[in-house]
Amino acid sequence: MKFSEYQIVFFGLTYAVAAYGPNQRAQKKGDIILGGLFPIHFGVAAKDQDLKSRPESTECIRYNYRGFRWLQAMIFAIEEINNSATLLPNVTLGYRIFDTCNTVSKALEATLSFVAQNKIDSLNLDEFCNCSEHIPSTIAVVGATGSGISSAVANLLGLFYIPQVSYASSSRLLSNKNQFKSFLRTIPNDEHQATAMADIIDYFRWNWVGTIAADDDYGRPGIEKFREEAEERDICIDFSELISQYSYKEEIQHVVEVIQNSTARVIVAFSSGPDLEPLIKEIIRHNITGRIWLASEAWATSSLIAIPEFFHVVGGIIGVALWSGNIPGLHDFLQTVHPKQSSSNGFVKEFWEETFNCYLTGEQVTSKASVVSNKNEEQNSQTPSNRTFRPPCTGEENITSVDTPYLSYTHLRITYNVYLAVYCIAYALQDIYTCTTGKGLFTNGSCADIKKVEAWQVLKHLRHLNFTNSIGKEVDFDEFGDIIGNYTIINWHHSLEDGSVLFEEVGHYNVYAKKGERLFINEKKILWNGFSTENSDLPIFW
Repeated sequence: MKFSEYQIVFFGLTYAVAAYGPNQRAQKKGDIILGGLFPIHFGVAAKDQDLKSRPESTECIRYNYRGFRWLQAMIFAIEEINNSATLLPNVTLGYRIFDTCNTVSKALEATLSFVAQNKIDSLNLDEFCNCSEHIPSTIAVVGATGSGISSAVANLLGLFYIPQVSYASSSRLLSNKNQFKSFLRTIPNDEHQATAMADIIDYFRWNWVGTIAADDDYGRPGIEKFREEAEERDICIDFSELISQYSYKEEIQHVVEVIQNSTARVIVAFSSGPDLEPLIKEIIRHNITGRIWLASEAWATSSLIAIPEFFHVVGGIIGVALWSGNIPGLHDFLQTVHPKQSSSNGFVKEFWEETFNCYLTGEQVTSKASVVSNKNEEQNSQTPSNRTFRPPCTGEENITSVDTPYLSYTHLRITYNVYLAVYCIAYALQDIYTCTTGKGLFTNGSCADIKKVEAWQVLKHLRHLNFTNSIGKEVDFDEFGDIIGNYTIINWHHSLEDGSVLFEEVGHYNVYAKKGERLFINEKKILWNGFSTENSDLPIFW
């Protein structure tokens, strides 16, 4: 390839990132850079691009406090590793983290940024440019959340063998290494979850159910596996419907009518919170009660659904949840968040404004990364519709004085998976750092150079990874890039203290146990419909 062709690639990629790439990020320099993809918002605003002028990037809406916590967990893990005397000594990890806004398009905008930098590095253009401000390539990416989003990201990252370690994408389709060759995850494959859900239905001797699934790479294959397992247990399915957070009102209304007219009183829902929320709202509007919901892990602890206003409809849900882990020091770290002390995290500004319902002026924010491209930052802080009537922030607000999902957690599930994903990458790099020539994973037993490590080399070491995590369990990926894990069975209870929704652990599911011995449920701890220990309203058989 001639240099003129290099120029085309270089400038083409640079233009694409500049024109369409995210302008908000968390970014910190380091010897080795990790990428991150998190849903700081639940979706994007609908906007008709008439193409009379250059298309603008769509606006992200509906702030996701848990998504911001997951991002903070990644930063916490990286800082913890950088302060370690034994793990990657003399190597500093940096990061570039973007908001996916829970959509494929936004996630691909960010992924293009990762890929562009790696492509530029592979062209070796040092002799043609001043690279004093050079940003190292992204050698691995933590994320994304939804399986549909991760599928799109994985197709792009896989072209360049950039390892992707997801903390929440559980679709069994992602185990296909022919299609997703650089994808790994710290969350179990849905194959086990769907089996667990069928075992729960069988345990209670329910044989007449309805199913609802998100119309994406998470919901469709998940509910398909459940149907296969249900058929083996002689469980009959009355209806099967697909939903999405972007479904038309008429489509949602149709699903509501199906539920209302069905004699099935048990509904199995394989969906995420954002995709299920419009349906739940419509069900509440029609006051459809008396159903038992079985929730997949993607919405079993969803902050969008688990709210007091919905409880009379969804109370008593039985959910399949991830096992939780412990992260010492994280809670204290989360409490240190502040606009004046977060110069590398461009997401803190909006978090602060959303949390305290105020707006920050320019002098209250030190982060250049948090400034949206606008000539007048202070004007920009006040003009969006969601900030029009907000008073200015004082900068002295206390994060511990407010009730926020950011700090409200009792079990670390997805948050722990984020933490674990970072450590998986760190231990892969540690294996490279400590490699002995002749015993390496590459040609003739050679080792990669930690000072010039490339993404494909990290991927190779991730595939051979084996270490013990912070809770004493051995971590390694199987041939499909999956980690086999177990599940907790939870039941939604109503707090008598403050009216909030509590996730009570009522059992567990052991993937490693023999068939017929995997599920344990303590029925005495279950509250049906969120209040009663008796399941008198619902007959055992339908």
